[in-house]
Amino acid sequence: MENFKISKEIEELINEIDVSESYYEKVSNRYKAIANYIKESDLAEYGPDIYLQGSIKLGTAIKPLTEEGAYDIDIVCNLTEKRRIDQTQRQLKDEIGKVVEEYCIRNRMQSLPKESNRCWTLHYVDESNFHIDILPAVPWNDSDDGNIAISDKRRDNYDDITDNWEISNPKGYSDWFKNQSNFKVLKESYAKQIDAKVEEIPDYKVKTELQRIVQLLKRHAEVMFEDDMEHKPSSVIITTLAAKVYYKCTTISDDFTSLLLNVIKTLLDGIEYEEEIPCIYNPVNRKEKLSLKWDKEKTYFEGFLKWYDQLKADFSVDNKEVTLNESLYYMQRSLRKSTNEIGISLDSLNHHQRPKWKLLSANESDVEIKTYYSWPGFRGKKIKSGEALNKKGELRFEVIAPTLNIKDFDIYWQITNTGTEAKNANCLRGDFYDSKIEQGKRIRTETTSYVGRHYVEAYLVKNNICYRKSKPFEVNIIDGFTIEWFYTKNEGITYG
Repeated sequence: MENFKISKEIEELINEIDVSESYYEKVSNRYKAIANYIKESDLAEYGPDIYLQGSIKLGTAIKPLTEEGAYDIDIVCNLTEKRRIDQTQRQLKDEIGKVVEEYCIRNRMQSLPKESNRCWTLHYVDESNFHIDILPAVPWNDSDDGNIAISDKRRDNYDDITDNWEISNPKGYSDWFKNQSNFKVLKESYAKQIDAKVEEIPDYKVKTELQRIVQLLKRHAEVMFEDDMEHKPSSVIITTLAAKVYYKCTTISDDFTSLLLNVIKTLLDGIEYEEEIPCIYNPVNRKEKLSLKWDKEKTYFEGFLKWYDQLKADFSVDNKEVTLNESLYYMQRSLRKSTNEIGISLDSLNHHQRPKWKLLSANESDVEIKTYYSWPGFRGKKIKSGEALNKKGELRFEVIAPTLNIKDFDIYWQITNTGTEAKNANCLRGDFYDSKIEQGKRIRTETTSYVGRHYVEAYLVKNNICYRKSKPFEVNIIDGFTIEWFYTKNEGITYG
């Protein structure tokens, strides 16, 4: 498998979110410390097999979105000499939890481990700011196939002696993921380059294109759902879908950018359907469903589809109208903490008219456009600037200015369209419109009619002087909205 040439701009984006080698080394030391302690504890007689899982193991970890954020390290503690019928899930979890608590006390950690549904969590309070989730497990069967049975306090049989446990296979999943990108061959090639033995090289020294793509997609989801982390698509779903379509995409791509875009284009091909309901399984064990949340409530799957539409828009997938610089800007914007900046200068558009009032202040920070979007069959909601929207929707704009008494001003709206559809319809606009009164507020309503990035600005005017104007609000209308496609395709089914 060839190496794909990566542009300087995208490489800089990846470096922004990538985890440093020194961090991987610190994780390795902390992981080995707790692993060695457990292996030498009272649990030694049960043959504890302790290993990394999750993004650190896969090489897809990314820096926290904010300075307050923490790194997640996931490890498995598999007591290989035990079986499901030897104890309840609670007893297994408590047994391992006792040893983990002893470790915290012995090492004078500031807090004892906290229990979650499946894991025990160790919090490290230092400059690295990370925590370790320890997953109690026993082998699923007597064969060495990597399948494990895991405890989960949400299950009705948590306190019963039964063989009805949840199943997982982190080792098999890790091997599958790395095979998808030919990791072993790339690592051998790297070893030759530096004249070293393969076994001497830590996995984090080797970074594949697949790992980089997963990092970018994960960061995009984090930024998009920073205010609603509950509905953020899970890392394992993003990782699995990208890995499933990756190899095929390498055969039709010329460089890293085209590879990235092709993975995004085909991402949904990795979804399976069970009685027309979308689902994703662990590729190495179909008994483990990775999309369980989708079964519980449709808002989780809708959140995934909303993310996918936004991803396509922000990475300019199939958008021939944006320039290379604009495409890079939108990509960069989507991977960084929320910003309301737009990707073009509106003054550069010939149809964007100059204000007809004297502008008293260029300060845009204390005037905000609050926007609501409704679409047939879906509940209306407040949206962000740049959020991907479907055609045939209704928009409602109102002005928020906490430091001003809005009632003292007339509010005018400037609507500026872009894109081929608006141009062909002779509807690029760029002129000014009065407000209308609705529920005592002066607002502007529009419909989402043309694919493209369009802009709305509000002007607060009194005595023919504009005292304030808003930053432009970007209305981002895309074609082929995935949620619409899904529910049209599956019309009449009961979901969620």
